[in-house]
Amino acid sequence: MNNFESSVPCRILFLEDEEQDVELMQQELDLVGFKNVSKRVSSKKEFLQVLIDFKPDIILADYLLPSFNGMHAFQLFKKQNIYIPFILVTGALSDELSLECVSEGVDDFILKENYKRLPLLIKRNLEIKKVENEKRELLKELEKKNDELSFLYEKTKKAKVHELLSNREFEILCLIAFGKSTKEIADQLFLSPATIATYRARLLEKLDLKSNVDLTRYAIENKLID
Repeated sequence: MNNFESSVPCRILFLEDEEQDVELMQQELDLVGFKNVSKRVSSKKEFLQVLIDFKPDIILADYLLPSFNGMHAFQLFKKQNIYIPFILVTGALSDELSLECVSEGVDDFILKENYKRLPLLIKRNLEIKKVENEKRELLKELEKKNDELSFLYEKTKKAKVHELLSNREFEILCLIAFGKSTKEIADQLFLSPATIATYRARLLEKLDLKSNVDLTRYAIENKLID
């Protein structure tokens, strides 16, 4: 198997109004044994439809078309969130066009007089995009795992916070959950109401709660009271 052979044909979408140009590009691919299947379109409507139906691996788009052009196609392509190489085909490359390609994010370009470069150009861009997509999927997986771990951490942290309370804090939490007022708790524990209020504020802060209702709910959910 040479450097261009593959067990799965590459799906190439040509945005080109001149069939002869597509034939010339296809000849260069055939010469090196680059296995592929292709579709040729020349209008905006066809382009958007074939993107969905054909699911290409790479796009080769002529910069100048009668009613549509490669850069406009690229802008529409970017909105689809399809991560495949987009190569611009042009008869000449001015400084202005080169700058536009870079600023817009076009993957690569090829001059029509230099179709012999096409097989290597396609191969290189497919390999680059494959690595980029693998990194993207890995990042997604890592973000998902991180979200799952963060959720479990927060859940575990909240579920066990009461285990870090002092005996007095735990006792006051349970009395509040039973519906006792600050004065009733103070009388029962032989402490001042101000001290009980301080304990209550500390409990709300440690448990990340806002009210006595939240404290009661927390105690019930964690089976701290019957």
